[in-house]
Amino acid sequence: MTIIIRFVDRPTSETENETESVFIKEHFLGFVSLTETTGAGMTETILHQLEEMSLPIENLRGQGAHSLNLVVNDAAKCCLEATVFFDLVQRVYVYLSASTHRWEVLTYHVSNLTVKPLSETRWESRIDALKPLRCQLGDIYDALIEIYDDTTLTGSSGTTSRVDAKDLAKPISSFKFLISLVVWYDILFEINMTSKQLQAKEFDISDAINQLGETKKFLIGRRSDADFEKTLVDAGELAEELDVPALFEPDPIRIRKKRKQFTYEADDEPIYNPKEKFKVNFYFAVIDTAIHSVEERFTLMQQISSVFGFLYDVYSLQNTTPKQIMEHCLNLEQALQHGESKDIDAFDLCNELQAIARRVQKSASPQDVLNFRCTNNLTDSVPNTVIALRILLTLPVSVASGERSFSKLKLIKTYMRTSMLQQRLVGLSTLSIEHDIARSIDLEELVSKFAKLKARKNKF
Repeated sequence: MTIIIRFVDRPTSETENETESVFIKEHFLGFVSLTETTGAGMTETILHQLEEMSLPIENLRGQGAHSLNLVVNDAAKCCLEATVFFDLVQRVYVYLSASTHRWEVLTYHVSNLTVKPLSETRWESRIDALKPLRCQLGDIYDALIEIYDDTTLTGSSGTTSRVDAKDLAKPISSFKFLISLVVWYDILFEINMTSKQLQAKEFDISDAINQLGETKKFLIGRRSDADFEKTLVDAGELAEELDVPALFEPDPIRIRKKRKQFTYEADDEPIYNPKEKFKVNFYFAVIDTAIHSVEERFTLMQQISSVFGFLYDVYSLQNTTPKQIMEHCLNLEQALQHGESKDIDAFDLCNELQAIARRVQKSASPQDVLNFRCTNNLTDSVPNTVIALRILLTLPVSVASGERSFSKLKLIKTYMRTSMLQQRLVGLSTLSIEHDIARSIDLEELVSKFAKLKARKNKF
């Protein structure tokens, strides 16, 4: 588990110029090993670690948005067809990459892109695994057919290799797989773009909600009969490239007999049309699950935006009635209250915002308002506004920083360093992640101080 702290750096009168601009900083504090992965165990570990770092929980404010990976995770496991699809994609990569000969055949047919493995953690990156199949499926299919027709592959391993090639070539050329490929590529492409934007440090909650709204609108737009027919046309083009029929193969129908509890119960009517069955059981199921996941997992972000949202456009508050501003301030005061203590006073914040709204420029961002405070030395005049804006600017909209820190972890603790202890691991990770600070340290002075502390000879 990674602990990262995000704050607004503000200049102090003792060390810095009071008129300097403020900016957001994010620092890595360390990796913490978990002995228990339950919610209660993780909470206890976090609280204990913050206590060791002398960071009182009552002075910390934060919000972590759920990752879009979870949206794709839910959709990919919502039905049997989706699970089978990703399993087949992984099997194609494993088969072709397990042999140098098979990989050479693949690279001979595929000039630009090569098959890639699926990621178990970064689900939106599965677009990289689907892109070669979406763009060069015909070439990959030809590579598998060439391996199957290769009579030089003899013996038990050669025969098995040829059989496996045929077993992979047949399902990836089926019309259901082609439709699934088109559907998943479009969904993952959209979610990947949104995920990349949410990882930007300058992205705030307001921008995130707007972008997520566009993603939700895209998914809702895909859930229609007309869009399904358009998907069939795109899949038909792939079928034409592979020279296979763009037809749904009928599934064997076996009507399950269910014992009736009451005489008025009607018999279940199965869907006999394979096209309609695929549309209902796969296409609509995946889209519905993705839409539901977006709505469910970002409800918290929308709630927080409803509390802080009025601070994103301070200039427009001069056109808002004092009563409406006061209602917003009261809601914010309640949200930032911990026991008997509270971060802001609603009445004072209301007066401060009305005064600042007349002085800042139109379309001024929250950070612009804070910079206006620094430039005009208004720290003592608008303390509640400063606190509210600082908390607003330090609310993260994604978990990208934590994921990037784990990327560093893989580089530092390799299989050659498996015996590395926790303290050394955290120290090396801190030096690597916080390299800007590490480069600013005077190493000669640091070594000199360390040598004096470790000196064995003492003067008497």
